[in-house]
Amino acid sequence: MRTPGGDPPVLERDDLLAELRSYLDEASEGRGMMAFVAGEAGIGKTTLVRTLRQDLGDAVKVLWGACDPLSTPRPLSPLLDIAADRDSGISDVMTEGADPYDLFGALVAHLKSGVRPTMVVVEDLHWADQATLDFIRYVGRRVPETKSLVVATFRDDEIGPDHPLRPVLGDLASSRDWVRRLKLPPLSERALEVLAGDREVDVVDLHRITGGNAFFVTEILAGDESLPASVSDAVLARVNRLDTDARRVVEVTSIAPRALEVDYAVRLAGTDLAAAERSVHAGVVIGEGRFLRFRHELARSAVEESMLPARRIDFHRRMVDLLEDEVEPDLARLAHHAVRTGDAYLVHRFAPKAADQAAARGAHRQAAEFLEAAVTHAGGVSPGVEAELRMKLAWELFIINRPEVASEHAAAAVDLHRPSGDRIALGRALSARARIDWNLSPDEARATIQEAISVLLDEPPGQPLAYAYYQAAHFNMLARNHDLAIEFCGKCIETAESVGATDEREIGVLTLGTTELVTGDVDRGIELLLGVIERARTRDDYRRRLVALSMLGTGGGEARRYPDAARWLEEAIGLARGFDEDYTASYSTAWLARIAFEIGDWDRAASLAATVDHQGAVICRLTADGALARVRVRRGDPGAVELLEELRHLGEGQELQHRWPTTAGRAELAWLRGEMAKVEATARPDFERALNTDSPWAKGEMGFWMWRAGGIDEPPEGAAEPWARHIAGDWEAAIRAWQALGCPYEEAMARADSGTEENLRSALDIFQRLGARPAADWTRQLMRELGIEQVPPRPREATRVRPAMLTARQMEVLGLVTEGLTDAEIAERLFISPKTAGHHVSAILRKLGVRSRTEAAAAALKMGIASGSG
Repeated sequence: MRTPGGDPPVLERDDLLAELRSYLDEASEGRGMMAFVAGEAGIGKTTLVRTLRQDLGDAVKVLWGACDPLSTPRPLSPLLDIAADRDSGISDVMTEGADPYDLFGALVAHLKSGVRPTMVVVEDLHWADQATLDFIRYVGRRVPETKSLVVATFRDDEIGPDHPLRPVLGDLASSRDWVRRLKLPPLSERALEVLAGDREVDVVDLHRITGGNAFFVTEILAGDESLPASVSDAVLARVNRLDTDARRVVEVTSIAPRALEVDYAVRLAGTDLAAAERSVHAGVVIGEGRFLRFRHELARSAVEESMLPARRIDFHRRMVDLLEDEVEPDLARLAHHAVRTGDAYLVHRFAPKAADQAAARGAHRQAAEFLEAAVTHAGGVSPGVEAELRMKLAWELFIINRPEVASEHAAAAVDLHRPSGDRIALGRALSARARIDWNLSPDEARATIQEAISVLLDEPPGQPLAYAYYQAAHFNMLARNHDLAIEFCGKCIETAESVGATDEREIGVLTLGTTELVTGDVDRGIELLLGVIERARTRDDYRRRLVALSMLGTGGGEARRYPDAARWLEEAIGLARGFDEDYTASYSTAWLARIAFEIGDWDRAASLAATVDHQGAVICRLTADGALARVRVRRGDPGAVELLEELRHLGEGQELQHRWPTTAGRAELAWLRGEMAKVEATARPDFERALNTDSPWAKGEMGFWMWRAGGIDEPPEGAAEPWARHIAGDWEAAIRAWQALGCPYEEAMARADSGTEENLRSALDIFQRLGARPAADWTRQLMRELGIEQVPPRPREATRVRPAMLTARQMEVLGLVTEGLTDAEIAERLFISPKTAGHHVSAILRKLGVRSRTEAAAAALKMGIASGSG
């Protein structure tokens, strides 16, 4: 039996179909699910899902969309397909310039309101544009609130480590109970016997040639001769058996990824509908409504690549003419065919417009690809036009985290503007280049923004100058240079007010508030940022509100206003996840981990650090893993040295604010090991950097380790009070300050340094309660050196808190993980369910602060945990 559209029969897929039906049963009960269906090209992913659709009948509503194999994918292609269904709930929302998240929200709202369960199918995610990947992440996080099953197919052999689909799969597939991943295996020789039927075919040889790939088998069996050398040969043999007109229809269909309108195919081929019908009846292409398509992309590409280049280019050029005549031309399709012509004029007519449309839809990777095509064909345009193209390209590359290439295009844009005499354009380009270059070299970025300001000062004040002042203020805030940051904030706000640049004024105020928070009047900084949030809330400007919340949370954490900072960070994370602002959610979570570390909640710090996306911005990882590494140092857990060294290299060239906590951790580790010379050698470089900033907490903590090593005798000027009191020997004031902030470890160090028996015993109690074994041992040794009698001994091994606060059962499971057992094998060994075993493994990973079973096993071996130990 064949499925709709002429797909091959379904064999050896009953278990997978049953699995998908069970997910639909869950969805119908109000527990929505998402299923990723993976497999190589031609293995039968689409056939599987179409079969399920056919079996469901009218019991389930189906919304179907697919990604395009265009040279640059059409932004939100699956949603465009779905919007064509008037019952989709987004037909009226899917308009030019619509905010992508409005579309996502509208579809999710529709899925929540449906009476029948809904199956949403998104095919070929390996070709997805960035906006579509954002949609998958968005709907994947919210699908359990709906009565729907979202099925997404992709080729797992075409997504390498750097493929943009990877982080989406990592975010969804590995950490959510409602997400499943199905893998389609090749067909067996027995299945090939069924497909071959009465044909005299060597099934063993057929299986060898095709590898059990359903599409390959079908194409080869469609031939009338002996087995061909390749699938491409099989496809082309069938094409060559067609008459001239029908073959031309097939050829023109091959230049259009996914499908081509029958009317366009006939006009391009210069023939009639009868020729199109003959190509369908021969089984070379499939007719679906008003479209022709190949059964598989592999067949389409085989035909397209078989044509002479001149013939192929002529078809693409004529396709551009046809698409231009549409009432609402599809810019992505136009740009695709224009690029395939190699004609610079056509590329520049359509690629920049397609890039603007892609960027507006949040498809920044696609916008960059369109702009790269335009820049590649920029030989015939003016320097000013090329500069603007490169500047736009640089910004899109920056957004998709390709800073080195972005910097190259930004520098080229600046060089193109220099001879033009257009000072405002040059100033804008310099400002943009500075913003991009900060991620590579903060010092160079500051020099570039100074040049931008100098250039713009030669012109009447305007928005470009206000923005340049903002950038200068922001860079100096990040470097913790208080006076310069305040000065440029003032200039930004004054210039913006004089020219009516509302946005620039607001970001100037935001930067002023952040500067005060981290290097000045903390309360004034909080007041200014809360004002920004309130105004943003009134204007329904979620982005400005989110940035201000993030600044309040991270800056408040640095200022050690812990309860308020944690509350602001939690609010920022909730808002960021609502709009899929993953960077802000990740960085805010990293800061929650740092706060948990500083207040002694070390289990939570390690758990939070493990959830932070390690593929994104460097500062997220520096902050999260910095907290995790310091937890390991203070507990005496394995892996501290390796992680700290990794972070030291990662932090090279970063601002001091992101470096000094790791440096402090390295210095502390050296101190706990009694390596006093190493303490000073480790601390001195960042201590000297701190002295050149206005960061009270960097001066204080780095100054403390210099003092501990004997490198200084007095607190640095401007050091935060608790550290300054400690260094000055004002023990009681230091103890009170640390108590008021809620930092028990630092409180215990101040108590121990006071030297009184009462404080030493209190310090030992605190260290033992925290699980800070190295500091507790140091305290015992200090008590003995001071002649204190009856020093409490180390707890016996049997009564010690287990590593990372693992339960007895978790220790048992961890021992089995070190043997390489799967969840199912662990379950069988311990007489528990595989699901329970999986929950134990997940909890162990969180507590150990690792991201994989391999890392957990390595940590277990270092801790001396053998199978079954408790």
